[in-house]
Amino acid sequence: MSITIDNAEVEALLADLTATTHRAAPDLLLELLRRERERVEDEAERRIAEGLAADEAMRRRLSAGSIDEIPAYDENGLPV
Repeated sequence: MSITIDNAEVEALLADLTATTHRAAPDLLLELLRRERERVEDEAERRIAEGLAADEAMRRRLSAGSIDEIPAYDENGLPV
């Protein structure tokens, strides 16, 4: 597969990195894409974990019967 990059800044950054690191452009691009994919996956996992933790905290409050306020919801059904 061939990729055409029609962006002067991308081309300049890639040229600078290849000159600085003495690595081939495809190797640099592959590494950068892998890092970005890992970052995106880590972010998704973090958000899922936060959501599960919030859900668990709400369940504990509900089961303890000590809710201080009734949750309000917006027009999309999301808590406000």
